[in-house]
This record gives sequence, structure tokens and C-alpha cells, in this order.
Amino acid sequence: MVRISIMLVGFLLALAAIGLPMDRLTIVLSALGVGIGFGLQSLVNNLVSGLIISFEKPVNVGDIVEVGGRTGTIKSIGFRSSIIAPGDGSDVVIPNGDLLSHQLVNWTRAGNSRSVNIITTVAQGTEMKKAIGILKALPGKDTRILSKPEPSVMIRDFSDFGIPIQLTFWVENISESESVKSDMILAIDSAFRENGIEVPVLKPNGVIRSAEKQEKVEQG
Repeated sequence: MVRISIMLVGFLLALAAIGLPMDRLTIVLSALGVGIGFGLQSLVNNLVSGLIISFEKPVNVGDIVEVGGRTGTIKSIGFRSSIIAPGDGSDVVIPNGDLLSHQLVNWTRAGNSRSVNIITTVAQGTEMKKAIGILKALPGKDTRILSKPEPSVMIRDFSDFGIPIQLTFWVENISESESVKSDMILAIDSAFRENGIEVPVLKPNGVIRSAEKQEKVEQG
């Protein structure tokens, strides 16, 4: 706003310095208004959106956001556009108008934690209470996972393919959510193998077989 005010005052003073009459100044301003209305709609939209972001602050520098299916960290918020770093070494320049018009997800506005869901499937005939107990015990072994809210395990369905189970837990630092999820998947696979929990495998011909039986068949 200060920049626009200075530029506007300087523009008016320049017109007054060259002796432009007020009636002609009105014509010039009207012509500029028409030009802005037709030729600079996108620019004006981005400038106004920049002012809205400055006052309402839906995002701040350092926030982890998701815009148009892309996730990254807000690197800078400019007057016309903002820069998001997706974490792959690149910088994505997004016009402020697009930043507000698209569905914007701010992962860090309410805090730095994030929930993570992992869905695994066990074979029919599995002792479900045992499988649920194994899944509930795993998050407590990772210090990056919060104890509150408590991790939860829910049976999602009962199908011919198997029984899908969803493990939900909260990661303390959102930036570590992907690595924690990867480590937890490895821990689930190891725990299931150690406790004899079978995971169904769908063969190319459509036949469903447990992972353990599939491994024995391949070794045979």
C-alpha cells in the first residue's frame, strides 16, 4: 500500500508539474481505468489478492501448503506472486490470484503436527485382535509419533481379497511425516512376519493367496 501510494502521489505531482489541466487529468485517469479494466484484469486481481494475503494472512512464510495438488513450503510472499518450494530443489512461482482462487490447504496453520494413515490388508482367517494389537503397539516405539492423540486402528472392510485395516497416528513434525510413514510400513511388515500374520497376494490370474503360501510356491 505504501508503494502504491508513493507511486500515485509521484504520478499526480508529475502531471501537475507539466501543467496538465484537471479536466485533461480526469480524461487520462478515465482512460487508465478503462485500460486496467480490460487489459490488466489479471494483474489487478493478483495485486488485490496480495493485499488480501497481507491483511488476512491465510498463509505465512514457512508454512507448508498444498495448492493445486502440489505441496511445498511458502518461501516468499510478494506483491503480485508468491514462491513455493516443493522440496525437489525447484521454486514454483504462483500468482496470488491463483493462490486464493484454488483450494488452499495450510498444513501448519493450526500447528506443526499431522495425521498419517496407513492401510494394510490381512488374509481372511487372521486372528484380528492379535493383528490390531500389533498395529497399536508399533507407533509407541517411534519417538517422532505423538502419544496424544492416541494412535487408532480401524477395520475398514471385509472383502474376498482380505480384510483392510487402517492405522492412524500423529507425527510431531509434519516435515518428517513421509519418512515416519515409510519406517512404519517397514515395521508393520517385519512385525507381521514375526507373528505369522499373513498378507494376501493377488496373482495375475486373479487367484488370491497369502504371502507366505506364495513364497513357498515360488521357492518350490
